[in-house]
Amino acid sequence: MQILRNGLFMLLTAALLIACSSSNSPEKVAKDYINAVLANYIDALMHTLYIPADADEDQETLMRGKLGMMLAETSTRVIRQGGVKEVTYSTAEYNTDKTRATMTATIHYKNDNAPKKSEKIVLVDTKDGWKVSL
Repeated sequence: MQILRNGLFMLLTAALLIACSSSNSPEKVAKDYINAVLANYIDALMHTLYIPADADEDQETLMRGKLGMMLAETSTRVIRQGGVKEVTYSTAEYNTDKTRATMTATIHYKNDNAPKKSEKIVLVDTKDGWKVSL
């Protein structure tokens, strides 16, 4: 029951953070991306991703399926490690024309003996704002 309650809390928190967001900076998008991954919320995750305009619907469906499997794995790892204690982010590093940014998110789990998980996040500035590039 506790696991279900924690999962629901994480999902609602991620949805609230995404819904209340108005700015579109690399830092904000990186946080939305990590929150969606940790909450196992595929729709919010897909919203943060850069999908090229020439990608057909089959590619997006395939990507959604593979990411869904990744989210399930991540959710299992988070539960096994007692949940997430905190997530820290590095400062965004930009390329020379500021069209790309790179950040690192470090996930700290509640279990003290659990290893930290670092995730490199590459972002691109698109006509729709900053998006995560996979």
